[in-house]
Amino acid sequence: MLSDAGTLVTPSIKRRIAALPYEALLLLALIVIAAFPVAGLKGAALSGVPHIIFQAYLFCVAAAYFTWFWRHGGQTLAMKTWRFRVAAKDGSALNFATAFTRFLCAGLFYGPACAGLVLLFFPDRVARVITMWTFLPMIATLLWARHDTNRQFLHDRMAGTRLILTIPPRRES
Repeated sequence: MLSDAGTLVTPSIKRRIAALPYEALLLLALIVIAAFPVAGLKGAALSGVPHIIFQAYLFCVAAAYFTWFWRHGGQTLAMKTWRFRVAAKDGSALNFATAFTRFLCAGLFYGPACAGLVLLFFPDRVARVITMWTFLPMIATLLWARHDTNRQFLHDRMAGTRLILTIPPRRES
């Protein structure tokens, strides 16, 4: 891809949405593997402070995964598969602060939806109603991208980053 920020092409919204389930499966696998050592603690019910420490540990694992990949090549495995990367507004590589800021901002929009997916497994009617509301932040960022001048997600705008297509766009004949 060309390094001039004016010539960088944003991937389609459909391409980015298609990458979301793949990214979610990879993150789920990472979380399961990271949680495996705790599963060996027989009879240890995680509640109170140990539960908070465990949740913080899993948060750090997810943050390390995304920030490391975004800083080293700008792509997670899902982004490589769908051929786009994250970069600073000018197309340069992200530094740690920007990558971590993007992770936190994305968590504001996709985190509630992840919690909502968990609530789908509860038969309680209240849980189903709450689930509907948890998807609103994710829908908001998708709608934002639809109407944004550069088709960037809201969390990319907040973090000062952008998504860039890594293959040349098809030429219409």
